[in-house]
Amino acid sequence: MVELSELPLGDVLRRAAAQWPDRPAMHGDHQSWTWAELDAAVDRVVTAWEDAGIQPGTAIAFLLNKRPEVVIGFLACARAGTIFLPINFKLHVDQCVDQLQVAEVGVLVWEPACAALADDLRPHVRWSIPVDRLDPGTPGRRSSFVATADTVCYYNYTSGSTGRPKGAATTSRNIIVNGLATAEGLGFREEDVYLGMFSVFAHPHELFHRSILYGGAFVVVDSLAPRHIAETIQRFRVTWMMAVPSFYEMLLDFQEGHRLDLGSLRVLEAGGAYVSPSALARMEAAFTARFLPVWGSTETTGVGIGMLAEGARRPGSTGKPIPGYEARIVGEDGRDVEVGDTGELWMKGPAVVSGYVNQPEETAAQFQGGWYATRDLVHADSDGFIYFSGRKSEMLKIGGIRVFPLEIEKALMAHPEIGRAHV
Repeated sequence: MVELSELPLGDVLRRAAAQWPDRPAMHGDHQSWTWAELDAAVDRVVTAWEDAGIQPGTAIAFLLNKRPEVVIGFLACARAGTIFLPINFKLHVDQCVDQLQVAEVGVLVWEPACAALADDLRPHVRWSIPVDRLDPGTPGRRSSFVATADTVCYYNYTSGSTGRPKGAATTSRNIIVNGLATAEGLGFREEDVYLGMFSVFAHPHELFHRSILYGGAFVVVDSLAPRHIAETIQRFRVTWMMAVPSFYEMLLDFQEGHRLDLGSLRVLEAGGAYVSPSALARMEAAFTARFLPVWGSTETTGVGIGMLAEGARRPGSTGKPIPGYEARIVGEDGRDVEVGDTGELWMKGPAVVSGYVNQPEETAAQFQGGWYATRDLVHADSDGFIYFSGRKSEMLKIGGIRVFPLEIEKALMAHPEIGRAHV
């Protein structure tokens, strides 16, 4: 039997449709799909693209809010040999145009809510497809394109918050290996119903990549309103969420006043920000769920460090490397630092991408000998638990001493009359 990591993502979907045809796969606000229905929808989109003359290797930009068509489009790209590229519609139009030009985008898929930005981007692509025409509804056929696990199917973009966005050239193998590794390391199960809360242009593969491997359902909703999310959890019996810590605090504040049934939740996966031990204890007590701090990046194809399902926990730590990942902590001299000393986190593993699309200088600066230099500063204790200090770009010199915003936030949060702080 071929290992899952050797399959292209389109074949992994085909496997899911054959193995669990009638199981729920994707839930949206207004429609749900079984695995067989999702597979058929993807075939219809691929057929329409091939009939229109869209060739393998074409980058397809998606200018959409978080909606089920994002997942259908992503999987269609993997099957057709095209490349999924999410557009961060919060960036300036010039940055979006630069993204299209660097990635040599040929197709734009857009929705009415983004029509104004789509008008600005349309002159820079060959094909423009409104989202209501993405799935033509007519029967599809199997694609003639033959993909491999190492075919690039996705340009996973950095945020662009501190410079020019960079597109990590991501393969099916990167995505599947990360899904398998995080499921093993964090304790994801076949019966889990997953709800991802990150922005649609930030790691959209994480909406579905574990579920497609294990046959569980996942939920796609475009909302940050605590009431809507609480009702969604209750409606679909969500068991596993992924969000930033501040969202869980918002949800907890809402829940304390409304008492909706959120008892289905068993794991609250949290990335993107520091979680204080007191906040962690408060949320676990309120939700009766395990709170799971994690760290991930665009270049590691998602979560690479976390509080593993099996093992001890350390207050203030983000955890240890996920199975399959290796971590180093490197000093300014390029050597590994001593235990307890702060240095730059470097990551390695089969889910780490090989570089950025058409940006060789940036690739050379951050990828060395298979290692990705994250620019995050950390230290580790004698048991290998990793603690984050901040980004290299955020370091401040105050009175000759290195200080990071996170350190100031921790000091502020230690005051009994301060509930939240951001520096």
